[in-house]
Amino acid sequence: MFRHILVPVGLGAGSQAAAQHALDLSRWLGCKVTLVHVLENAESLVAETFVRMVQGARRQPTVLLVEPHGQTIGAVVAQTVQQIHADLIVIGCHDDAEQTSEVLGPTAQSIVADARVPVQVVPTAVLVQRKPWLQRFAVPEVHEI
Repeated sequence: MFRHILVPVGLGAGSQAAAQHALDLSRWLGCKVTLVHVLENAESLVAETFVRMVQGARRQPTVLLVEPHGQTIGAVVAQTVQQIHADLIVIGCHDDAEQTSEVLGPTAQSIVADARVPVQVVPTAVLVQRKPWLQRFAVPEVHEI
């Protein structure tokens, strides 16, 4: 059973899908969620994007903004996993995956390569529509009663 989920997020749809999926998982498993964003340059939309990602969450996730200090994003995420004792990483598909054959972009590939815990990849709705074979991996919407 997972107790702490780490979600590396950017500003794209893939990150939003991953954050939503992790929040849904946390609701079912009763685990903590931490969103981490690696600051590559001055990004003014980061706070606004995080607010949208966590709207409606029962248990508000921890949000970390981390500077890379010359490391790859995968190395920063791996280091963060160790520091917070996360036992699952949830990432989104590459935002341009609809146009390319690559489901994972270079950042996600770096995260998977450096991971020492399981990594779950969440497809976006647009990607599932364009690549129907991904439907079997997509998580159906869960509506609370």
